[in-house]
Amino acid sequence: MPLVKISDIDEITKEILGACKVSDSSIDVIIDTINYANRCDIPTHGVGRVPLYVKKIQSGFFNPEDEMETIVDAGAISIIDAKHGFGQVAAKHAVDIAVEKAKKYGISAVGVRNSNNFGTAGYFGYIAAKEGMASLIFANASPAIAPTGGTKTILGTNPLCFAFPGSESNDPIVLDMATTVVARGKVRLAAKNGDKIPLDWAMDAEGKPTDDPNEALKGSLLPIGGYKGYGLSLFVDIFAGLLAGSNYAGDTTVQQLSKMDTYSNNGHFFILIDTNAFMSSEELYNKVDNLYKSVKGCGLEGAVMLPGEPGFVKMHEQTECVTIPQKQIDDVNETAAQLGLSFRLKAEE
Repeated sequence: MPLVKISDIDEITKEILGACKVSDSSIDVIIDTINYANRCDIPTHGVGRVPLYVKKIQSGFFNPEDEMETIVDAGAISIIDAKHGFGQVAAKHAVDIAVEKAKKYGISAVGVRNSNNFGTAGYFGYIAAKEGMASLIFANASPAIAPTGGTKTILGTNPLCFAFPGSESNDPIVLDMATTVVARGKVRLAAKNGDKIPLDWAMDAEGKPTDDPNEALKGSLLPIGGYKGYGLSLFVDIFAGLLAGSNYAGDTTVQQLSKMDTYSNNGHFFILIDTNAFMSSEELYNKVDNLYKSVKGCGLEGAVMLPGEPGFVKMHEQTECVTIPQKQIDDVNETAAQLGLSFRLKAEE
């Protein structure tokens, strides 16, 4: 894949979103989440999504302005109405509130309703871990899988994230995963690139295994571990949708960023635990270092990695440039041109 300067991604994202009347403070958060995804080698959640944001804003069903409101503030609990704005901005605000409350009460729970896709869940687990927080993060999505025994897609890829602080010498431990065999973004990317997908990723509209990503998008993705993945997806939907007061179950048909005739109404849910309430930072760091040593010692040197570690290795390597698909470069540049902007992404020599 082509190599692109991170500074160029920042610049074109700022110009495109600025042209759509997004505030500078919101743009800063969005750029940070994009850089996290691209630097961790998750291009499906990086700058390639910017053209989709623009289309959704232009449709009138995505609010570019930061109008979110805290509608419940009760002790360790808060609920935020994102007012159909950027999921990343609402989620970052939710994490900030959750960190503050967890430091006061030891634990906090913050829900977000009427939101949009918030990018990669791992970003929010990562920033919470940097504040000494252990976290559980849930986000629901548009229908992608049918319940075990069913034929109608009703539950989403519904990502969940578990994150735990690192130490002075080791990165945080971040498990960020879809409850399907693969995130739908990877299927969409394969469709854009004209690539085939593995047969164990999805079924077509007739319930048959398919290696055609376009047919997979018309059908359903497969949950991880069969009925266990269905159960996980259901509970993510319960927390992020039902409990947070956003769409869930049968109402999730509108929860799609690419659906241009209605609001997405995604929900998010954040549970943060202040590890300092359990032990000192020094004791925690020692235990985390011991955990790293024990887990990685289960195989040959370099063979075993902790959750999130492969992405953090890439993050530390990719400090100036990242690799992204050519199709994403073309899409972003086309969006910039349509908005009358002169700046373009270009591959480094």
